[in-house]
Amino acid sequence: MSSPHHHETEEHELPCIEAVLAGTLALMTGYSQALQADLHPRERVLMGEKVGAHLALLLQQPQLSCGFRRVLLGLHRRWQAMDACSRDAAQAIEAANAFPVHARLSAAKRLQ
Repeated sequence: MSSPHHHETEEHELPCIEAVLAGTLALMTGYSQALQADLHPRERVLMGEKVGAHLALLLQQPQLSCGFRRVLLGLHRRWQAMDACSRDAAQAIEAANAFPVHARLSAAKRLQ
């Protein structure tokens, strides 16, 4: 049996704090994708909530320096503020998508 290479390290092999950091960065990347907002607004809201939860969890980790936790606190506050905006945008997209395409086109023609 061969030994695993360093590049084959799985997330579950990371120390707990690093696994949370890696997961948070992955969620932030997914959240930032513009298509995600248009195609899957509800999932984007859920990702944003999970990012906020991860940041709150990281804030409680004594292994992290005070300076790093101050940065996390600022990020956590920003994510909380963005949460309401993300929810509003998701509701607007879902409401717009609730109408069939032909109804939206008819309404647009009437406005012209």
